[in-house]
Amino acid sequence: MLEQKYTVYNKIIEKIKKAKYIALVSHKNPDIDTLGSSSGFYQAIQDNFLYKKVDLVCIDKIPQKYGFLAHIDKFKQEFYPKNYDLIIFFDSGSKTQTGFDEKFPELFDWKTYNTISIDHHITNELYAKQNILNTSYSSTTMIVFEILLLTQMKISKQTATHLLAGIYTDTGGFKHSNTNEVTYLLAGKLIELWADFEKIVDKFFKNNSLSTIKLWWKILSDSFIDEKWVLYSYVNKSMLESFWAHYEDISGVVDYLNMSEWITYSALLTQKWEYVKASLRTLRDDIDLTQIAKQFDWGWHKKASWFTTKAQLEEIKSFNLKI
Repeated sequence: MLEQKYTVYNKIIEKIKKAKYIALVSHKNPDIDTLGSSSGFYQAIQDNFLYKKVDLVCIDKIPQKYGFLAHIDKFKQEFYPKNYDLIIFFDSGSKTQTGFDEKFPELFDWKTYNTISIDHHITNELYAKQNILNTSYSSTTMIVFEILLLTQMKISKQTATHLLAGIYTDTGGFKHSNTNEVTYLLAGKLIELWADFEKIVDKFFKNNSLSTIKLWWKILSDSFIDEKWVLYSYVNKSMLESFWAHYEDISGVVDYLNMSEWITYSALLTQKWEYVKASLRTLRDDIDLTQIAKQFDWGWHKKASWFTTKAQLEEIKSFNLKI
């Protein structure tokens, strides 16, 4: 297994060595795992290779709260695949999640574009020319770190911090069920490389605004448990406006909903523009949330999943979200 990883990972490095113009693409509605993976890899390329033209790409604007990561100001929303001879997608389980499937359907023609997908989602559609998929890992940044580690690339403190941030947030601060011995092992190695763990914790758990705290209180207060012991709560645009909050401020509150005793799973439904995003969580081993999410535009894992639908918030309340 390890020998196979050496072979595959070194092929990726060889592709980077040969490429002159590289695009590192984060998925739409970006989170820290996709941003930490791409910006961490960006720094690693700068540290290990000369004369490479590398662009960071995300179709959506990067939330302000993620500004503590380096290179966030370098992300481009405009993207023209023909300008690059290597395109790497991070943490995107599908063509749709990349955000560029409608604008550039030819991007996923393996004969035309040299693409790599690096991801940990069990829902990955294997849409790239080369797919690096490890569903046993807690985050995509773990895979990126392993690539750099096994190919003996220089890993700076900045790169290490970006990669650790992805692990920390995708495991809910090492609280989620996707945390295992490998998670701790790789996180420990990143701290040995001087990843700024204190900075990461400070930005996510010691730096919430009063408006965010009030919004979370409202979400928790409005939650209810139905006859199937499913806990629900809702967020709409007017709630955000009343608390002077932003969509990214919602991140993390679903994990508090999921702490409730005896529930089957928790579902936070958020009205965002013309669609609703449902974030699903469970602590139970006998519940597979992908059975719900796969009915929609979806992703993630058995115990932590999500889906989007263009239904209105009032309409989705009547959906049968039972497993």
